[in-house]
Amino acid sequence: MSHLRYFSSVPIHIVENHDEALPFIYRCMGSRHLPFNGNTFIHLDSHPDMLIPKYMSAGNVWEKEKLFADISIENWIMPAVYAGHFRYLIWVKPPWAKQLSDGVLEFFIGKHKSNGTIRLTCSESYFLSECLYAPFEDLEDVREVTLHTITIGSFIEDPGKADNIGAISSVLRKYLQEKDTPYILDIDLDFFSTKNPFKDIYPLVKNLYEKLGVIYYFEKADTDDPLILKEITQARSEQLEELEKLFNHLQNHRSFKDYDGEKTGRYEAVNLIYEQVTKAYKDTEINWNLIHDAGCTIDDTELPHHVTSPHDLQRLINITFTNFLEVLPGEPTIVTISRSVEDDYCPLEDIDTIQESVLNQLVKHIKSPVDIQEYYEKSN
Repeated sequence: MSHLRYFSSVPIHIVENHDEALPFIYRCMGSRHLPFNGNTFIHLDSHPDMLIPKYMSAGNVWEKEKLFADISIENWIMPAVYAGHFRYLIWVKPPWAKQLSDGVLEFFIGKHKSNGTIRLTCSESYFLSECLYAPFEDLEDVREVTLHTITIGSFIEDPGKADNIGAISSVLRKYLQEKDTPYILDIDLDFFSTKNPFKDIYPLVKNLYEKLGVIYYFEKADTDDPLILKEITQARSEQLEELEKLFNHLQNHRSFKDYDGEKTGRYEAVNLIYEQVTKAYKDTEINWNLIHDAGCTIDDTELPHHVTSPHDLQRLINITFTNFLEVLPGEPTIVTISRSVEDDYCPLEDIDTIQESVLNQLVKHIKSPVDIQEYYEKSN
């Protein structure tokens, strides 16, 4: 690490959308404040953000402008993993986030030999349901990935349960064994309180999100057999492609009147939703692609939804988050913070309180001076 440079003040970059944090991390590597390869990435969030842009060419990770144009809030971390910049991912999650279970996942990420996209060998539903799985032999330019998921704030779902700070400390020290090891601390403020912005779309249609859940559902795979996993991935891809085609047709033609595709069971299910939505809303009020996007958030789980009460929020920040900061092995090289309020993930009514309180704790626990930079539009 002797060739690395050190900031006189720890930079804290605050962005609106979470993928906007990646350019600041890249700058930090470019200025040699972070190693170019093998970094540890600590990620506090209600969402893993660890999907992959499905059709992006793997080569785009080496062209920053193309990369930054391709990524979005749910898929900005793994391209940096494929590029070798991140080696160890530690997702620190609240108890209402169920997309991945606590524990360690070790797998490979690489370039798919046949289509040139980025794929990985992990068969967790979070990845499999997005058709991102590929067996090892189908990949080239592979890298190892370690993803460690750990829950804090368990008192919210179980009032008698305290956070095991000793376990958190041992996890962090496993990946940051030397006190001066550089690392990235990344925080989404929706870690503390989050909404599922799709849950209440078109509320005049009773239980629309639940109805979408039936046709977009993905059953968790109960196998490690690569051949079966490939078949499951193919079936899921066909499911999503058919649903996308149906909703695209509605978006472009505003009805199924001229639809010439096969009228399958999925067609019938989407047609029923079409009838219910058009009965409740004017045509000009309906965005069919948005309804498809809502369905795509459902596999064997839904997006987390937990608007934290003021009392629990105070405890989550002032006790749980504080205890977490106290066991960090050394200071972060860079801190990135996402507000996630414009897309309605972090509740607007709580954002200022959360942001101010989180910054206060960071300033208190980082012994070095900090340099807080804000990159978002402030409301008047």
